[in-house]
Amino acid sequence: MTYKGNSIFKGKFFVWLTLIMLAVVPLFSGLYWQGILVLVCYYAYAAIAWNFICGYAGTMSLGHSVYMGIGGYISTIILETKGVSPWIGMLAGAAIAMVLGVVISYPTFRLKGPYFTLSSIAIVELLGTFISNTESLGPIPIKGGSGWSLSQTGNQAAMFEFSGKLPYFYIAFGLMVIGLFATYRMSESKLGYYLVAIRSDDDAAKSLGINVTKYKLIAMAISCFMISIAGTFYAQYFRYIGPDRIFSYDLSVQVALIALIGGQGTVMGPIIGAVILVPLSEMLSAKFAGQMSGLNLFLYGVVMMLVVYFMPHGFGEHVVSILQKAEEKIFGRKKAGESNGKEK
Repeated sequence: MTYKGNSIFKGKFFVWLTLIMLAVVPLFSGLYWQGILVLVCYYAYAAIAWNFICGYAGTMSLGHSVYMGIGGYISTIILETKGVSPWIGMLAGAAIAMVLGVVISYPTFRLKGPYFTLSSIAIVELLGTFISNTESLGPIPIKGGSGWSLSQTGNQAAMFEFSGKLPYFYIAFGLMVIGLFATYRMSESKLGYYLVAIRSDDDAAKSLGINVTKYKLIAMAISCFMISIAGTFYAQYFRYIGPDRIFSYDLSVQVALIALIGGQGTVMGPIIGAVILVPLSEMLSAKFAGQMSGLNLFLYGVVMMLVVYFMPHGFGEHVVSILQKAEEKIFGRKKAGESNGKEK
């Protein structure tokens, strides 16, 4: 979904305004809200990566935490054993995750409907169980089931370690903006149009001469590459990596829900979903988790059920529609006033 507002900003005024506000707010926030904003950008970026294959191509994967875990583990192994900066390990992990994603997806794309989704869940369970029960992978200790606490080296930007939350926020924010730009460019390209056609009806797309498998694999490669970078960020931000979280089915579902609630197959949907759901989840956890166990998850589930029932296409469609009308009203009137002045 793209803006079509008739303004000097080419219809993207509120997009830029939102990004500027999000970039500035942490400078005037305490550590608690800075932490929440880091997670907003992190989950928005992960949902953007998920949206490439699942939102646009319509292939529902609930196993993307596998590729996030691969990125996180590869970069951490390289860091802990070779002392190589996570900035380099991030790219190595992303490349491996991309190749593995294509290799796994090529046969599983033959599965139709829910069977592909079930296969993605099975892959999460398989790899998560393997990591949990493996103490070493050849000569490399991976400390599987117990998790891995990263060594502290101090405030070293080259090693992706900072003393405060602001640097992490701006890194996550930068990733989110890059993902947003990549999604926008893709949605306006031949690849984007082909993926939407495949999502609508892959048999009809084939009849039009579209190589369905080829373009799905391209989207999957991009998606895996991007989301594996989120895995490296996770490991460096929390200074911990373990299969109990980063290889979990829960993380895959959480990323998918953010995109679905915000509006899958749209440019702004993952960001809108993260802005709404992440603060809600964190605040409910802070308020109720210590008092009544599970109440925060119950309330979170109720909110999502209401959204799915009343807004089946997500918040994004309604938010974009409201902002587009407001933008056209503001800049449309301004433009009319300017033209009247010139006539006089």
